[in-house]
Amino acid sequence: MKMSGLDLRMAYVFMPGSSSFSPKGSPTILFFQENAGNIAHRLEMVHIMIQQLRCNVFMLSYRGYGASDGYPSQHGIIKDAQAALDHLIQRTDIETSKIFVFGRSLGGAVGAVLTKNNPDNVSALILENTFTSILDMAGVLLPFLKWFIGGSGSKGLKLLNFLVRSPWNTIDVVSEIRQPILFLSGLQDEMVPPSHMSKLYAKAAAHNNHCLFVEFPTGMHMNTWLEGGDHYWMTIQRFLQQTVPEKSE
Repeated sequence: MKMSGLDLRMAYVFMPGSSSFSPKGSPTILFFQENAGNIAHRLEMVHIMIQQLRCNVFMLSYRGYGASDGYPSQHGIIKDAQAALDHLIQRTDIETSKIFVFGRSLGGAVGAVLTKNNPDNVSALILENTFTSILDMAGVLLPFLKWFIGGSGSKGLKLLNFLVRSPWNTIDVVSEIRQPILFLSGLQDEMVPPSHMSKLYAKAAAHNNHCLFVEFPTGMHMNTWLEGGDHYWMTIQRFLQQTVPEKSE
């Protein structure tokens, strides 16, 4: 599909209709993936998500990812995310008042910006194992860089911060979000320290009374949804229901 002037790959998976549920009345989750892989690698998880949450799921392959055209950049990916949301809003086969943004890792940074920029079109945000900023992550992935690159909370002069072209400063973005936010944190995350999620929650909750933080003791960076089991899905299901209650017949 043409989005942002580029040919971007997407996947839209409807919830199967039944006598009790229909795609039209179900929530739609706009899911933003992690840095690695492409949307095809998320189909197993999405299949389970649809069964557990009775929702529709829309996924977008960022520019430069998978078979999508272009080159990745923070500015470009934000444009792609906005184009995906605009596409959903224009559809007539879903309930556009029930659009939720779900981002994991890098996808959380993308989703946070999109949610902040669209207070009237995004019902709520779900963040899973997301970092506070790329500047903070630089010192985690390459420890020797922590003396030269770091976020606003780090000590000392950070002389090489200017080299980071896509800072993804999620810690500041979440403080501006007014929609409900669910934070899902895998405590065994081997890539993004769980402290990043705690800091994101603390920053958001200081400005937003509709924040919920849930930990999963055995969850790692990519498998919290597996390790969390029924508790993981029930947590999200309750969050969706409380955010947009079902209409009474």
